Amino acid sequence: MVKSKKTQWIARWIAGTGLAWSILGVPVAVPQDNYGYNEAEQMLSLNTVELKDQLNYGLRVAFTEQQLFVDQVVAKVEAGELSRAMVNVVYVWAKKRKPNIPFPYFEYVMRLLAEKRGITFE
Repeated sequence: MVKSKKTQWIARWIAGTGLAWSILGVPVAVPQDNYGYNEAEQMLSLNTVELKDQLNYGLRVAFTEQQLFVDQVVAKVEAGELSRAMVNVVYVWAKKRKPNIPFPYFEYVMRLLAEKRGITFE
């Protein structure tokens, strides 16, 4: 396979640039900063939205029963029975699990975790 001089020059330039970047310590590709193990604590520092709005819009609440459950969760967080960090963890998990319809997953896991802590929802 015969390469033109221009193609050879471009290939050498790309290789040389990559080598120079690696020698200088410049990262060539930086992965996106996704939430790790401590994502609940990271989200606590990012709270710019009320919990009720976060849950309603993020979980795509569509029915009255779902709204009532969100209201109960918010009330229990405000009363100190549930931690905002735990709600955030379940919220993120549900959105990753099923981005189009996360609410059923959120409700199921919230009920399970709350039950283990002796907290009941109506």
